[in-house]
Amino acid sequence: MSSNAESVNDPDPDPDPGPEPPLLDVRDLRVRFRMLDGTIFAVNGISLHLDRGETLGLVGESGSGKSVTSLALMRLLPPEPAAEIGGEIEFDGRDISNFSEKQMRPMRGRDIAMVFQDPMTSLNPVLRIGEQVEETIKAHREIDTAGARARATELLRLVGIADPERQLERYPHEFSGGMRQRVMIAMALALEPKLLIADEPTTALDVTIQAQVLELLQKLTLETGTALILITHDLGVVARMTRRVAVMYAGLVVESASTGQLFADPRHPYTVGLLHSIPRLDGDVGALRPIEGSPPDLRREPAGCPFAPRCAWRLDACWSQMPELLALEPASDEVVEHVVACHNPVTPAEVELARPDRPGFEPAPPPQAVV
Repeated sequence: MSSNAESVNDPDPDPDPGPEPPLLDVRDLRVRFRMLDGTIFAVNGISLHLDRGETLGLVGESGSGKSVTSLALMRLLPPEPAAEIGGEIEFDGRDISNFSEKQMRPMRGRDIAMVFQDPMTSLNPVLRIGEQVEETIKAHREIDTAGARARATELLRLVGIADPERQLERYPHEFSGGMRQRVMIAMALALEPKLLIADEPTTALDVTIQAQVLELLQKLTLETGTALILITHDLGVVARMTRRVAVMYAGLVVESASTGQLFADPRHPYTVGLLHSIPRLDGDVGALRPIEGSPPDLRREPAGCPFAPRCAWRLDACWSQMPELLALEPASDEVVEHVVACHNPVTPAEVELARPDRPGFEPAPPPQAVV
């Protein structure tokens, strides 16, 4: 009798909690800059997510909205009316879309950190390196000067700067570009944030130093479990560093997939154009195929697909109807969702040709022939 009663009174086992929610979930992000002579439509409805510990590459031409997106995520854009931000940004289960500066300040550095393009303009030229690293630590932790100095020394050693005790006494102009970027990485990871945004972190560095900085970023984010958004126009860096890639054009994500899938089976005409415009080492070296035409004027809000004037696959609908970001292959435990915003996606057979090749379809004329 008692055993039956116990079975009735025992609570049911915990239900399956399901998949863990993403660390970052961005929905329909829009950014407008109000100018004296009009409006710049910089970001036009981006949706993306990032899991904990994941590395996402954000790629596209200059002016595609990559850096503006990162500044919007950090809430570092100027306030209205200079910049108008719409959409939802959910970070670690909290909607930060409407957070005030007072609410965001404790999160920057502690929860979300950023490495900017040019370390020389990011570091204060009149303060010693030690003061700047220690300031980052003291702003978020109750720690004395000696403790902050010890942590700063540990961080410089962690990022591969020799004799860190002496280097803390130097000024930014006494460091090389690679060393300055290492300092910026040390400052960004000082508080072990959940998310690190690296905006073109190797732009001003030579090739050898680029490789060292990228290896350092990859090593440290893996060790700390920090998620990484890597913003770049270098597809080689993306192939080496990321698990998933989102391709941006004119303030929109036009394709997103796992890194391997995107390189092996791109489906958006712009992605195909990007891959064919860079030299490859695994095949015959021939003439590169640039993407003809120019990016759109962002002073005009896009009505249809912004890539239509440059696209050989365009249809009549492309001029007036913005394509939705739809799944070609649904996500599973083994497969990352492959999504494309295109009315007429490239077929696998057309990828290598970099042009339409199907019965009954006439490729659209190049941009200079568009009236």
